[in-house]
Amino acid sequence: MKLTVIKTISNLFHPLLSMPWAAVLILLFSPYCLLPLWSKFLLLSEVLLFCLILPCLVIYLLSRCGVVKNGVALRDRSDRVVPLFVQFLLCVAQAMTLQNQGLPYWALFCFWGGALLTFVFFVVTFWWKISGHSAGNAALAVTSLILFYHFPNIVPSWLLIGTIVITGGVGSIRVYLERHTMAQVVVGALAGAVCMLLAYALV
Repeated sequence: MKLTVIKTISNLFHPLLSMPWAAVLILLFSPYCLLPLWSKFLLLSEVLLFCLILPCLVIYLLSRCGVVKNGVALRDRSDRVVPLFVQFLLCVAQAMTLQNQGLPYWALFCFWGGALLTFVFFVVTFWWKISGHSAGNAALAVTSLILFYHFPNIVPSWLLIGTIVITGGVGSIRVYLERHTMAQVVVGALAGAVCMLLAYALV
């Protein structure tokens, strides 16, 4: 039972869900909360398509072709190279699409940050394996921080605290499950935070 709960938490904060979670935060804790429901649904659907559905489809097709051995888990470092490159291209396409649609910089940065983070992962994967869970959740924590900075009257402090706790908690779970070492988890979290802050500074 305990192991099932731990794995469920790990799956809820899978790296492929980081950008959809970020989109949910933007839609709920910014002026975008005033949008009609159908507009929120369209934006979230677009993010889910680029950041979750298409990457999963690519991984599935690669696993059918024998290029990837462990499915979405991508436990082997060699399994990650092609899916990460494809995911990077999809993240860039997503960020460009949202930019053309007029998404403001305080929301757009997290999607460019996601693209930058994916590229960093792609490069690092040739030599080492770092935690995507930690990186994605740290990116989510920085997104909460930026939203809190811009909209302190909308963003509750518990959201910022919660995303930081989730980052640490999920990182600990990855070590407990022996998916990563502590060093891989820490470096992953640092990569996620730095990429998002860099994107915020540059967008």
